[in-house]
Amino acid sequence: MTRTEARLWEKHGSGARCLLCAFFCHLAPGQRGRCGVRVFEDGSVYTLNYGYTGAMALDPVEKKPFYHFWPGSQTFSVGTPGCNFACLGCQNHSLSQVPESWPGVTESPPSPVRKMVEEAVRVGATSLAFTYNEPTVFFEYAQDLAQAGREKGLPSLWVTNGFMSKKTIEALSHVVALNVDLKGFSDSFYHKITGGHLRPVLESLEIIVTNGIWLEVTTLLIPGENDSEADLKAMTQWLADLNPDIPWHISRFTPHYRQTHKLPTPISLLEKAREIGREAGLRFIYIGNAQGPGYGDTVCPNCGEVLIRRSGFWVDDYQLDSGGLCPKCRTEIAGRWRVKEY
Repeated sequence: MTRTEARLWEKHGSGARCLLCAFFCHLAPGQRGRCGVRVFEDGSVYTLNYGYTGAMALDPVEKKPFYHFWPGSQTFSVGTPGCNFACLGCQNHSLSQVPESWPGVTESPPSPVRKMVEEAVRVGATSLAFTYNEPTVFFEYAQDLAQAGREKGLPSLWVTNGFMSKKTIEALSHVVALNVDLKGFSDSFYHKITGGHLRPVLESLEIIVTNGIWLEVTTLLIPGENDSEADLKAMTQWLADLNPDIPWHISRFTPHYRQTHKLPTPISLLEKAREIGREAGLRFIYIGNAQGPGYGDTVCPNCGEVLIRRSGFWVDDYQLDSGGLCPKCRTEIAGRWRVKEY
């Protein structure tokens, strides 16, 4: 078994307490956390997935999705085995849901940090994205990749479920933007669908905004689960109160994993959710996993000018000036628009 000493944990009696995510797992000797990739052995906590890149690709940054961070750029996406959630409809379940028998090795040797960053530069990426599974559970590898990437001018992005500890968020000095899944707006939904809880996610969103890290939010609408008008009104009002400039991505559900019996989200429901979000005061709302007029366009909230026109994950037209201003009315559009900011 290949193992690397973990960060963010503390001794707890004869065992240890993991401080990475909001489960705060208490680990007895030989025991793994809920993520399946952290274990307490020989008086220390070790991470079993350091360097085991189960997935990597060069992606449009819009695919993550980030629509207000360097639109049209390419990001080098990396994921490893493991997750602290057990989402019933996970599209990456073969990677995220690690069996108890997983020994902490894969067919391929660990990917060295420097080599990964060199590959990202070689293929033309302008950022690194930690995604596919939950980056919280490969925190050590992500942190080291981010530091090496920063030295090459590549900022780091997290695509996360947000179920992380305050200590983890405070340690994200290497991250310039996060997309957080706000999967629903009731604790019963979270417990049923993910195995987690809502409150820690909301607390993470509050801390991220307070710390000035760029934030976008994604909600996968699952028919009959998190799509009630009352929940959508409560969720969007909460987000708008937090910051109306947070881009909200409404994603269409398609059947995966343990939810293959469900139907895809109706287009009418996606559009209804968009209207609810607009009424709550959210200024930037996008519909994903579906094609429709203006679903991915960035529009000036003041004058209605289409500033960025998209087809799927691709930018067709870009009208923002170098300062992120609407060229028609000079309204400043919230986002991270130019490399020079970093």
